[in-house]
Amino acid sequence: MEKKFDVIILGAGPAGYVAAIRLAQLGKKVAVVEEARVGGVCLNSGCIPTKALLEVTSIKDRLNKFSRKGIEIKELSFDLERLLSWKNGVVNKLAKGIEFLFRKNGVELYQGRGVIEESGVVRVGSDMFYSENIVIATGSKPRELPSLPFSNSDIWSSEEALSPASIPEKLLIVGGGVIGVEIGTIYSRLGSEVFIVEMLPEILPGFDHEIRSLVRRNLEKRGIKIYTDSLVENFKNKIAFLKHKEKKIQIRVDKVLVSVGRIPRSDGFRAIGIQVDGKGFVIVDREFRTSIPRVFAVGDVIGGLLLAHKAHREGMDVAEVICGKKITVPRVIPSVVYGSLEIVKCGLTEEEALEKGFKPKIGKFPFSANGRALTAGFNEGFIKVVGDERTERILGIHMLGPGVSELAASACIAIENKLKVKNITQAIHPHPSLSEALMEACENFYKRAIHIPNI
Repeated sequence: MEKKFDVIILGAGPAGYVAAIRLAQLGKKVAVVEEARVGGVCLNSGCIPTKALLEVTSIKDRLNKFSRKGIEIKELSFDLERLLSWKNGVVNKLAKGIEFLFRKNGVELYQGRGVIEESGVVRVGSDMFYSENIVIATGSKPRELPSLPFSNSDIWSSEEALSPASIPEKLLIVGGGVIGVEIGTIYSRLGSEVFIVEMLPEILPGFDHEIRSLVRRNLEKRGIKIYTDSLVENFKNKIAFLKHKEKKIQIRVDKVLVSVGRIPRSDGFRAIGIQVDGKGFVIVDREFRTSIPRVFAVGDVIGGLLLAHKAHREGMDVAEVICGKKITVPRVIPSVVYGSLEIVKCGLTEEEALEKGFKPKIGKFPFSANGRALTAGFNEGFIKVVGDERTERILGIHMLGPGVSELAASACIAIENKLKVKNITQAIHPHPSLSEALMEACENFYKRAIHIPNI
């Protein structure tokens, strides 16, 4: 079979499917080639299943919080089969939704592995597709460690961890980043004894230093053991061999989860000579053009922050570029960690602001003084605003607390539009709401918050 299109997209993950729908909205004839299922890692074995399991297991934390406030439940148990069935149902519903939108917008979906034979030509099995424009959106996959290969059935990537045959009694997680913390939280709630091993001095590198410290304390309080400045040197016969600072430690565990980053899926286009960096990520310009004319790349395959919302935006932007429109590249990409307490990073930390030559000044407000947080049973966490003392411009907003992911967009809008701290204080915030903590943190920047002493 031979067919011609205006644009062919390799990959139907967050970048690819968004690009396809936007291109179709702009009048282009579009084909999407996907080797697995639409939605990519995010929908099928990443963001969505992780959040589904975090949400349903959060009932354990909430019951614990309210156990002395009028609720009595003698015993709580989880049915793994039904839990996974519900999680898969959420994934299936969203995947079918994308397929429906493809049909509705006239996007043609082809199942198989797409290979770029040359500029303008894609082969899928024995079929040849032709197009003036090709978009590479092939995503990424979990990085494997030579000493901890995924061929060992007792060593998981994040994908296996989200569809287990049974709950391990003891789980060791290599990597204390976002994936390690979120999956560690899930398994701790499900009853596993969890160990997190991180080679750096602290978990969650890149996040605010106070937030990292509080999250670690929260995880350890729930029984998760954390080894920082540590490496897993080997895993044999259910024994993990750790180097913890200068000590050698052995821990018997049932499963090991390796969550030490991701690598690009780039085997479908290497042959045509597209330029990549030292880690294999495709090099693109500000409009997502690769080193080959009319071949573009977006999403995880180009590196940077490997986040679905970044990929979504790049998918929309590359569609606009192909259609001859100008784009504005956002400066601020939020990072979120989900769990009992959610974490949000938007913009610069204090340390990053100093490095860039700003004079950071802090406004901060604790959720222990916020009515909505207390009615939800939470008194931990805070919102911190990093502003420039000279201009009062907001440089960063960092949050730790219940449901703060829902405030991330507001934080990014403020930073993206170069608002001053006082601009947030001038808006009326609903009461009682978590958003009041953001407003009061901005008031505290000026040492005039109402509901805390302004020290």
